[in-house]
Amino acid sequence: MATHALVSQYVQDVKELDSYLTGSPITITGSTLSLSQIAAIALYPPSSSPSNNPIKIQLTDDQHVKAKVSASRAVIESKVAAGISVYGVSTGFGGSADTRTDDPIALGAALLQHQHAGVILPTYAPSSSTAIPTLSSLNSNALPSPAPLSDPFTSTTMPPPWTRAALLVRANSLMRGHSGVRWELVQKMTELLNKGVTPVVPMRGSVSASGDLSSLSYIAATLIGNPAIRAWVPLPHPSSAISSTSSTPLSTGTSSPQSSPELSPFSASIPLPPSTDTLNLPTDTLEVDNYGSYALLPAPQALQVAGITPLPLTSKEHLGILNGTAFSAAVSALVVRGARGISVLGAVLTAMSVEAMLGARGSFDPFVSEARPHIGQIHSARLMHTLLTGSSFASEHEVEVKLEDDAGVYSLRTAPQWLGPQFEDLANAAQVVITEVNSTTDNPLIEPPSASNNQTGQVHHAGNFQALALTNAMDHVRLSLAHIGKLMFVQLTEIVNPAMNRGLFPNLAGGEVGLDFAFKGVDIAAASYVGELNALGGMNVGVGNVSAEMHNQSVNSLALISARYTLTALDVSTLLAASHLIVICQALDLRALGVELCEALPGLIRSSLLNTFPSLTDNTTITSLVAAIIPALTETLERTTTLETNARMYKVASASVVPLVTALSTSPVQGAELSALPVFITSVAAGLVNKLTELRCAYLGVAWRGPTPASKYLAPRTRALYEFVRVTLGVRMHGAGNLRGDVFGMRDGLEGVDGTIGNGISVICEAIRDGRVGRVVVGMLEGIEGL
Repeated sequence: MATHALVSQYVQDVKELDSYLTGSPITITGSTLSLSQIAAIALYPPSSSPSNNPIKIQLTDDQHVKAKVSASRAVIESKVAAGISVYGVSTGFGGSADTRTDDPIALGAALLQHQHAGVILPTYAPSSSTAIPTLSSLNSNALPSPAPLSDPFTSTTMPPPWTRAALLVRANSLMRGHSGVRWELVQKMTELLNKGVTPVVPMRGSVSASGDLSSLSYIAATLIGNPAIRAWVPLPHPSSAISSTSSTPLSTGTSSPQSSPELSPFSASIPLPPSTDTLNLPTDTLEVDNYGSYALLPAPQALQVAGITPLPLTSKEHLGILNGTAFSAAVSALVVRGARGISVLGAVLTAMSVEAMLGARGSFDPFVSEARPHIGQIHSARLMHTLLTGSSFASEHEVEVKLEDDAGVYSLRTAPQWLGPQFEDLANAAQVVITEVNSTTDNPLIEPPSASNNQTGQVHHAGNFQALALTNAMDHVRLSLAHIGKLMFVQLTEIVNPAMNRGLFPNLAGGEVGLDFAFKGVDIAAASYVGELNALGGMNVGVGNVSAEMHNQSVNSLALISARYTLTALDVSTLLAASHLIVICQALDLRALGVELCEALPGLIRSSLLNTFPSLTDNTTITSLVAAIIPALTETLERTTTLETNARMYKVASASVVPLVTALSTSPVQGAELSALPVFITSVAAGLVNKLTELRCAYLGVAWRGPTPASKYLAPRTRALYEFVRVTLGVRMHGAGNLRGDVFGMRDGLEGVDGTIGNGISVICEAIRDGRVGRVVVGMLEGIEGL
C-alpha cells in the first residue's frame, strides 16, 4: 500500500535524484518512470558550460518494447493502406469528427494549426510581413504604452521545467506501443531533451479532457520546425559569442546564480545586437538569459543551433503527440514530489517546535498511535518520537499542569493526528501520479495484432485522455498543503507569542524588547501565507468544469489548472516552512540563553546572600535558602519577558522576598538584618542584568561563542537542521544590530550591514527549493525503522 511508505519513498526519492546528479543515466522504458527521473530532467537542463555534466536520457534497448511500437505503427499503416477510416487519420477531430479526408498529413497540420490558439506575450510574429500591427505602428503620435501589471512573458508561458517534464512524460507514454507512432518520434523527443531544446508553451488554454491538446501542440510544432513557434536552446560554447545582457525591469533572473543550484537558467530579456556570432542568428528575435547560456529563438533556428534535424510527422503522429495528459501529469509529478517533502519537513519542524516550546516527546509514544492505528498517524508519531531522542528541551513524558499553562501545546501533542492524514493522502496522490506517467493516455488506442483480434490489430476509441484522476489527486494535495500550513502557522505564532511560548521574549527579540520587535513581521507574513493556503485548499477545481469544443468535451478535468494552483500552494507552503524554521532556530537560541541564565541563578543568589547577610556562614543553610528562592525567581522570569531588562530583573529579584523571609525565620539571621532586604534585591537584580547582557553578547556576536549555542541542548537528529541553518546557510541569530544599537535608520551614519530578516528567510527558502534542506532531512532520518 502506498500509505505505508510516504517517508521511505521520500528518502528514496532524494537519494535517487542525487544518483542522477552524480552521473547515473536515466533509462526510460514506458513503465518505470519515477518522480525523481522527472525532476532530474525537468529541473537540471543541459548547459553550454563545458564544466556542466548534463543528465542524459537513454531509451531502453529492450527489443520487446521497440517491437510493440513497430507493431502499433504497422496497424495504422495497414488501415490507411486499406482505406479504412480511422479517427484522427481520415476524420476530423472532436465535434468535427464527421468530416473526412484522404490526406492525413494535411489533416495533422490542420490539427496543429487550430490548437496553436494560446496567448504568449509580448506579441511575436516570425517575419515583418506577418507582424501584427501595434498602436504605435498605426499612429506615431499615440500615447505611451503603460507598464504591464505582471511580467508579460513569464505570466503567459509555462516555465521550461514544466515543458521538459511534459516532453519526458509524453515520450515515455508513446513508447508503450499503443499510439501508432514511429520509434523515430520517441527518439526525436528524447533528442530535444538531451540537447536542451525547450518549446515555449502558453500557460493557459488546456481543459485536460482530450488531453492537454493545445499545450502539446507546441511540442509537435517544435519537432517539425515551425518558425511561428519559439524554443529555448543552449548557446554553443564559448558563450562570449553572444554579448552579455542587461535585464528588463521585469526580468525573472536572480542576482545570485550561485545561491541556489536549482535556479532556472531560462530568463526572458531584451534583444541584443550581434557579436561574433557565426550561426547567422536573426538578431531581431535573439534573447539571452541572465546567465548567458540559453537563447530564445524560432524553432528552426533553435533546432539548427542544437544540431537537430526537424522530423516531418506522418499519419496519426500529430494526434499521437497531442492526445495525452502529459502536461497535467508532468506538473502534477513535480508538485506531488515537492509536497511530499513539505509533509516530512512539517513533521521535522514540529519535533523542533516541541524542543523550542519545552514540549513532551511522550505525546508521540507508540502506545498512543497503536490505540488508534491509522497508518499515517503511526508513521508521523514514530518519526517525531525518534527525532526527539536525546533532547534536553523535550521532556520524556507529559506532566500534568494547570489548564491555563496548557494552551500552547495543543498544536504539538495532536500533530500526529493532524499530519497523519496528510501523509496518507499525499502517498496516495503520488501513486496516482506515478501510475499516470506510466500509462497510455491517447485516443484512439492501438492494440497490436494478437490472437484476440485475428492478428489484424484493433483501434479502440475510448477516454484515457480524461485526466480527472490527476485533478482529484491535485485537489487533495492542495488541501493537504493547507492543513500542513495551518499546523506550521499555529506553531510559529505560538512560539512568537509571549503569552504562549513559555518564557521566551515577545516576538523572539534578541535585543531589548522595547526596541526589537524581531519576528512580529514574520508572524504577520505567516498569517498571509496561511490565509492564501486556506483559499487554495478550499478550492475544488474538478467540480468547476464547463462544456468545451462543440459540447464534444462535455466534461473536462481541468487537471492542469488544478496542478497549477497546487504548485502555487506548494510555493506558499515553502515560504511558510522557511519562516517557521527561522523562527524555531531563534526560539532554540533564546531557550538555550534562558537555560544558561537560570543556571546562573544559584551562584547569583548565593553571592548576594553572603554579601547582604554576614551572619550566614553555614553552607547548608545557604544552600537551603537558595533552593527556597529559586522557584519564585524562575517562575517570575518566565512571566516578565515583556518588561524592559532593568524593570524585569528588579521584579524578578523582588519575587524572592516571601520565600526568603519565610526561610530566614528558621535561620541564624537576626531580625535587624532583614532591613537589608532591599540591598539583597538590588544585588540580585544587578547580577541578573549583567548576566543577561553577557549572554546576549555571547549569543549575538559582540563577545561571540559561535553560531550554534543551542546545539548542546538539542536531540542529535534535530541538531543537524539547526546547525545547517546557522552554519551552512549562515543565517545567524537575530538581534545583533539591536544589541549594538546600529540598526539602519536608528541614527545617521549607520551602514545597515545586517540585512533583513526576510533575507534570512529567503536563503532558507532557496535551500528548501533546491533540495539542500531535503538532503539534511534525509540524513536525520537515517536508521529510523518502520517508515
